[in-house]
Amino acid sequence: MHTRLIICLDGIDPEYLEKSSMPTLDDLGRRGWRTLGQGAMPSVTNVNNVSLVTGGPPALHGITANYYYDRRTGQSVYMESAGFILAPTMFERASAHGRRSMVITAKDKLRTLIARGASEVLSAESPPPWVVEAVGAPPPILSVEVNHWLFRAAIAACKRQPPDLLYLTLTDFAQHKYAPEAEQSQANLAALDSLLADLLNAGPEFSVVATADHGMRAKTRGLDLGQLLAQAGIPCEAIPIIKDRYVVHHQNLGGSAYVYLDNMAQQDEAVALLKAEPGVESVWARDAAAEAFQLHPDRIGDLFVLATEEAVFGALPAAREAVSVRSHGCLHTRSVPIIACGPGIPRRPFAYNYQAASWIQW
Repeated sequence: MHTRLIICLDGIDPEYLEKSSMPTLDDLGRRGWRTLGQGAMPSVTNVNNVSLVTGGPPALHGITANYYYDRRTGQSVYMESAGFILAPTMFERASAHGRRSMVITAKDKLRTLIARGASEVLSAESPPPWVVEAVGAPPPILSVEVNHWLFRAAIAACKRQPPDLLYLTLTDFAQHKYAPEAEQSQANLAALDSLLADLLNAGPEFSVVATADHGMRAKTRGLDLGQLLAQAGIPCEAIPIIKDRYVVHHQNLGGSAYVYLDNMAQQDEAVALLKAEPGVESVWARDAAAEAFQLHPDRIGDLFVLATEEAVFGALPAAREAVSVRSHGCLHTRSVPIIACGPGIPRRPFAYNYQAASWIQW
């Protein structure tokens, strides 16, 4: 039995691997290859998980943030449904060739978003009885231990009936909470590495690609772009791309935002104001942003605003606030590790994390 295994190490910035002992992952890199690649922009979970399962950037699949603002209706919705995805998934391609695929994830938002076409899907929020019987009840979603449970679920699945394709995607609570050098972070990564070794010994032969969806940075400067522009007489909707139902770990503060202007005649004024603001790294008009970052032009704002390394955007009590949070979403959290090993893996390292899916042939 040969299983294509793709692991999304959510929030594992390259610095985490540099500062941790992970002999199993290191061995995969030695026997195959290891590189530093790029994730899709914005560097957030939904965008990159969909890129990973479709094999392309947001211009292809249409997921440009965790949250979607429809200016025609003035309504915003969480992009948690597969109906938002405009491209086929690797699970649909596997099914078309009579192959069995499986998705294992922590959160239901990914279960309902990315798993279209999968033969079997399980999440820690909605575990099937056989998994609970095999490995116990899952820990809370917002915990370090939930990722350990996901690996145990994957091990049980591969011993029960190995799939042809397994997508295991973790959650980044630990990275939002702990810096790479923290003792808790070191212990967590050592446990994950040990569980990876157990998974690789679970039965089938594996071709493995392990990568991350985004990195992580400590943030100290918060900006509410909507307030900043409103104070200058420029009404708008400012949508933080990280906005999520799970807010404890990042407080809905992320490293980029889409701005929807009420009056396009004020675009130049808005761009100049934002570019002059400390904490703003760059401001892109819609078409330029879509071209530069391979975004779907119908799913982004009039402006795409990127934060500096130490800054985040979101809804705040004041336009400018000191914050203390670990988050992502900017260019500084786009770099991701990519490790690959096994039969069929291309010899040339991938430039983008989403090539983890595009190499698979049936």
